[in-house]
Amino acid sequence: MQTSANGWTIIDAEAGVLSLTYGFSGEGQANCFTARLADGKLMIISPPSRISGAALDELRPHGDVGAIVANNGYHHLGISAWRERFPEARCFAAEGAAKRIAKNSKDAGKLEPLSALQPLLSSDVAVIEAPSSKAGETWAWAKINGGYAWYASDILANMELPKSFVVRTLFKLSKSAPGYRVFNLAVKLILKDKKASLGAMLSDIQGHPPTVMVPAHGGIVESPTLAADTEKLLRDAM
Repeated sequence: MQTSANGWTIIDAEAGVLSLTYGFSGEGQANCFTARLADGKLMIISPPSRISGAALDELRPHGDVGAIVANNGYHHLGISAWRERFPEARCFAAEGAAKRIAKNSKDAGKLEPLSALQPLLSSDVAVIEAPSSKAGETWAWAKINGGYAWYASDILANMELPKSFVVRTLFKLSKSAPGYRVFNLAVKLILKDKKASLGAMLSDIQGHPPTVMVPAHGGIVESPTLAADTEKLLRDAM
């Protein structure tokens, strides 16, 4: 993987798979994920709410943005800005995500269901809503050279322990950090049936074993044992 001058991690340029870490709500940080649509344009998941013009310029050579996706009802802060930048792009979210976004955002606009996104995807890309999701929790994967790159949304994370004593304690008690883990603190909020959702992700991991994992929060994970490590994390958390 390569990193551009303005922060894009280029996972597979031909497949259009890139990621960028962006800031939100003070000191918060999250990752976006792109993949190539069937028509050659890009899909961006969790569009950055804060991104420089230079970073946008670096993305353009990889393809025009044709689809903007909210991976749940919480990652919506960048939708409006990306609509303005790419007015021809269509915007999508799972039903539960769209409902929450409509209540919490005045400018996100109308979001099409994930069923409308499916015809735009090639057979090498998937966007999947977790079963028993409270707010449209959605993960994705894209075939890349040597395996699959995954976007785990808020189900998996790879974070350091926060500095705040209270938040740090919550992360420790829930075993949500440090390092690559099931984001148990978030899972309690986003999933109705933890076992069903993690089981569905486990099955998808087995069918499309990751060599690169992009969590919504924390560092990208790349390892030859990543698929097996992820399977163990999910099994142990079920």
